[in-house]
Amino acid sequence: MRRINKSCVSKEAFTLLEIVLVVAIIVILASAFLTGVKGYIDQTNTAKNNIDKSAQAVDESVHASEEKLRNYGF
Repeated sequence: MRRINKSCVSKEAFTLLEIVLVVAIIVILASAFLTGVKGYIDQTNTAKNNIDKSAQAVDESVHASEEKLRNYGF
């Protein structure tokens, strides 16, 4: 059986403090990213609602015009 030279084996490891700091940094970056994405989602929903309102207004206008044409016998 071959013996491993102890000088070749690294005994360095991350400390608990280093791991906690890395996790904290990742959480902060993720929250900043998600806040930005939420802003874009809100803008998209607002734009969609405006488009839906415009489409509804056009639909009502077309429906009213068709009713007038029917009243005149077209």
